[in-house]
Amino acid sequence: MDINLLTSLNDNIRIDRNKCTACGRCVDVCILDNLRLQLSPCRQACPVGMNCQGYIRHVAQGRMDKALDKVKEAVPFGGTLGRVCSRPCEAACNRLQVDGQSVAIRDLKRFVCDQDRTPPRLGTGAELPGTVAIVGAGPAGLTAAYDLRAAGFRVTLFDRESEPGGLMRWGIPEFRLPLEILERELQFVQGPGIEFRGGCTLGRDLDLQELEGRFDAVLVAVGASEQLKLGIPGEDSPQVLAALEFLKSARERNAVPPGKRVVVIGGGNAAMDAAQTALRLGAGTVTVVCLEKREEMPAFSWSIAEAEEEGINIHNAWGPQAFRFDKERLTAVSFRKCTALQDATGQFSPAYDETQSMQLLCDTVIVAIGQRNQRNLVNPSWTGQGPIPCDPTTLRIAESKVFVAGDFARGPRTLVEAMAQGKEAALSIQRLLKGQDLYYERGNGKPLELRFEPDWSRANQRPRTAMPTLPAAQRKGFEEVAAGFSRNEAIAEAERCLNCGVPFGLRTCWFCLPCEVECPEQALYVEVPYLLR
Repeated sequence: MDINLLTSLNDNIRIDRNKCTACGRCVDVCILDNLRLQLSPCRQACPVGMNCQGYIRHVAQGRMDKALDKVKEAVPFGGTLGRVCSRPCEAACNRLQVDGQSVAIRDLKRFVCDQDRTPPRLGTGAELPGTVAIVGAGPAGLTAAYDLRAAGFRVTLFDRESEPGGLMRWGIPEFRLPLEILERELQFVQGPGIEFRGGCTLGRDLDLQELEGRFDAVLVAVGASEQLKLGIPGEDSPQVLAALEFLKSARERNAVPPGKRVVVIGGGNAAMDAAQTALRLGAGTVTVVCLEKREEMPAFSWSIAEAEEEGINIHNAWGPQAFRFDKERLTAVSFRKCTALQDATGQFSPAYDETQSMQLLCDTVIVAIGQRNQRNLVNPSWTGQGPIPCDPTTLRIAESKVFVAGDFARGPRTLVEAMAQGKEAALSIQRLLKGQDLYYERGNGKPLELRFEPDWSRANQRPRTAMPTLPAAQRKGFEEVAAGFSRNEAIAEAERCLNCGVPFGLRTCWFCLPCEVECPEQALYVEVPYLLR
């Protein structure tokens, strides 16, 4: 039988799935544009594009140093994200279709980064002309600073606080993110080429126009720093606290004991953090009250469960109505039943049943109903709240050299989303300073396949490895609740991964072999006909 060797060679690429980490190197070096990469759902879902599949494959092989390199390719804050990331990767994991339990992707990231106690190694190329001012040393600003410095640009970081970290340092409790972990990952700020200046507030100590004159590019990433208020008389009482200020005082070790009876108003993660912090500072009872029904609460489900394990009560679908005082001392807060959060147009407009009411005795109320950005910091005519008018791809404001990122740009989002915007802004600034097109290959099709069937035969029957935690009865102080995986637990959990994404041949292979030669894991083999070897 006659065989056309050329047309039969569109499937002569052999992949060892036990070795492949879906790094995409083979796709990059394919001279004839034959190869494509199946991008795993976890990687598609990760805002910073971290190769979750890659570091998990290395963990399964016991190659922890290689796994660490994969994490650090994306961000310097692997240990932080390994504790407080919102886990969008796990919501997309194909393993859910096998046994309803995703791979513990975040917990594995934490394990990998906890093996390395050295600060991030910020390698830079040649020094490049161009200076960048970054206002705001939170997750977005710090991630941008890291990427820009790695590219060779000199960066000056400004922040209103005395130390960098933003929400990571001041808004997340010690029992969730130990300061030791964050401090280690922040050490790159002390390196050459990055200058940190604390105690600098935009609009008071810093003038945006002046910064534009002094630097070649400016990134504003000051977060959503204005805390929302209830608008109820008595809210200015010293016994009514703003959640982020309360959490900051706890981080600084100077929080005032909140009293025996604490009510937290709000249903998000800050509310859960504030409630658990109040308990650790000596509160006898802590009650969380929010407008949302249980299934509507914006807090992470695992944060809610953890709070309830510690004895915190949650009352859903109640809205605050009035504070009660005995002379000047807060004694209670009254609520009315919330029947709907939105009006017919979908706008936030709570409706209440005035016939249903509730009153809770309290010594302290902590308000945790969210924050908003201060748009007028960039342009005095931009009043109100909402996203900053900027290019959605480049994050640039008009044709200026000012960029925005993080919660300041789009309003409150998750930590990892803020870091992702910091990376996007850094890429835009790099291209601006190099005189390159800011839009090149952004939003365009790439040699990737996003919808594909994984190899279900790789699924084992092992259940998800539970994260060891401190028993609820022992959570009296600020010791970290989650203990982390052991090496054996991490390897066992990593072996649950289906290793979904692999490269594949799209068109006729001309056996030029760069893909095979360049594969860092020796996971790819090109079958070449005997007569052509």
